[in-house]
Amino acid sequence: MSEKVKLYVAASFAALGVLAYFLVPLRFGAYVPSIALILGLLLALLFFAWSEGAPALVQFFRESYVELRKVVWPSRPELLRSTAVILGLIIVIALFLWLVDLALLAVVRFALGGA
Repeated sequence: MSEKVKLYVAASFAALGVLAYFLVPLRFGAYVPSIALILGLLLALLFFAWSEGAPALVQFFRESYVELRKVVWPSRPELLRSTAVILGLIIVIALFLWLVDLALLAVVRFALGGA
């Protein structure tokens, strides 16, 4: 089977599972939509695992995890200080834009002959 066909079938099963979850009426039971979703996603996962893209995706996640381990995370005081600076800048920019908006409103009102 072609690789594109495998991926299309996998995507179709995933979409069918999601559609079944939302379209299956609850009169069949409370668990039927959930079972349909899980079954559709499992079939999609099986078809994707059968394709050639699966090993590449697993390798990508392994390399991403290795790179994530190299990240130097900020300490709590650094995080709080950075958050305070960002919030301060947001307030300053919001005030500036509010003043510009008021000025432009006054210019437009004057140009249109308003008060």
